[in-house]
Amino acid sequence: MQAAFAMQQSGSDNLPNQEKLLMQSFDNIYKLYILLLLLLTALKQKAGNEIEIGLNKNFPTEEDMNPNYKFVRNRILNLIENNSFINAYKEKYKLDKWELDKELVNHIWRKIKASKLYNNYMSSAENSFREDKEFILALYKNYIASEEKLHESFEADDSHWSDDIAVANTLVMKTITALREDGEFDSLLPVFKNDMDREYAIDLFRKVILNDKELTGWLQGKTPNWEYDRISEIDKLIMKMAIAEFLYFPSIPTNVSINEYVEIAKEYSTPKSNIFINGVLHNVVNDMKKQNKLNKNARGRINY
Repeated sequence: MQAAFAMQQSGSDNLPNQEKLLMQSFDNIYKLYILLLLLLTALKQKAGNEIEIGLNKNFPTEEDMNPNYKFVRNRILNLIENNSFINAYKEKYKLDKWELDKELVNHIWRKIKASKLYNNYMSSAENSFREDKEFILALYKNYIASEEKLHESFEADDSHWSDDIAVANTLVMKTITALREDGEFDSLLPVFKNDMDREYAIDLFRKVILNDKELTGWLQGKTPNWEYDRISEIDKLIMKMAIAEFLYFPSIPTNVSINEYVEIAKEYSTPKSNIFINGVLHNVVNDMKKQNKLNKNARGRINY
């Protein structure tokens, strides 16, 4: 959607170049995913550095001399820290953000240390892989995924990352959930489930750009109480993408398309746009049925 909107607003007709930029944006989601995993190891290293500082004080306290190593020995953090793929990716793309932005790491670490979640974990007598995993999942969900300063920092690095972080957070949570105690995980989750998903992304982009006139035609007369020219450009684009799925993607049920684009409207458009878009798209589907234009296969006919 963002790529199609940018192309329309720029007036560019260089489709191959825009497709290249689209693929780069997917690669950037993966980079964000790795950075978030590296943040976990940066927090582990911060905790380890504090222990070392305490041990090397001229007048260490009893707590300094008998540190609690439970966090730095967390099995999940160790699996991530020692993962060869993550380390190779970090080296290849020079992902040194956490070495450069130590204040952000310190900010998150202070919030974690002050939390009941952290203190309960550190004082627990249990010492299991299950407990380690549950703790890191809860820590990530409550103190990293929703951290406002982290979002601001990523947005400053790349304007698209403020939108991409939700996808990257999901990848991180799924990765942690899938980790096993019996060794290093060999690979990370892909941004796309398979090659078909990647092809779908490019195909949808092309269909929306190259068939703009036909997609616009399906909206004419389907917008009660609104002239087409008065509809916001983002709402038009959201509806065109849904109509493209109605017409050119026979395996996607129309109700699935409508639900997805209504949710996108809730995120990116005005407060009442989702209701408006939902009504218009249902009108379009009804018209397509009358004209026998819905060419859906067995999978795409489910509940439409």
